[in-house]
Amino acid sequence: MKIYGKSDTGVRRPVNQDRFLIREFGDDLALCAVFDGMGGANGGEQASSAAMHAFDNCITGELIEAVQTGKVINASDAEKLLYKAAQTANAEIFKKGEDPSLEGMGTTVIAALILRDDVVALNIGDSRLYEVSRGTLRQVSKDNSYVQYLVDIGRITKEEAVNHPKKNIITKCLGTEDEVEPDIYRMGEIPDKLLFCSDGLTNALTEEQIYGTVNDPERTPYEKVSSLIDAANGAGGPDNITVILAEND
Repeated sequence: MKIYGKSDTGVRRPVNQDRFLIREFGDDLALCAVFDGMGGANGGEQASSAAMHAFDNCITGELIEAVQTGKVINASDAEKLLYKAAQTANAEIFKKGEDPSLEGMGTTVIAALILRDDVVALNIGDSRLYEVSRGTLRQVSKDNSYVQYLVDIGRITKEEAVNHPKKNIITKCLGTEDEVEPDIYRMGEIPDKLLFCSDGLTNALTEEQIYGTVNDPERTPYEKVSSLIDAANGAGGPDNITVILAEND
């Protein structure tokens, strides 16, 4: 599997509050995650950085040991590792948020463990995981957002959600409450491509534009990720933009 990630401040933001994490452990095991911080420049950066380090510290050592001992990480193991990392990150950020200057700090997370024959993902917030398989782009994760709630209850359509004035209101994130319950997804297979991104990409580009770039056979993962970020900036770059693309060899 080839994996490449990149983060960009965008055109309108003064600082980049996004963070991303890629760890590869041989040919059949990898960790990918994207974090989108919030709560003011300082709070957002601290929240996303704390979450990134928590996921790295909670998971990487376990996976290195598994590779060294020949242990196979299965989907149940992956769920437990991701869940532990999310709870550790949430507790750390919530504690930091007790400082009045950091009140309201938090971060989204979309993370996945790519196994030999499965992908196990964890989502909190509105950063996203997509898969590309059999010629289609499919959103794997479901946004924890007010607009997604309106779609779920039939108040608005998916198309109306794209430009809804309250589309940036999220209903769940790391660090704003003392407890958080993540959404877990098991894909049951390894798709042709996996795309992780913050909403700086999906708020600037349509899924058709994203698919057209990701599915271009003439471009490398590096070129595809760079092109997506350039296109988002070309569309106004209203937010930080972070993209990870994983492709089967």
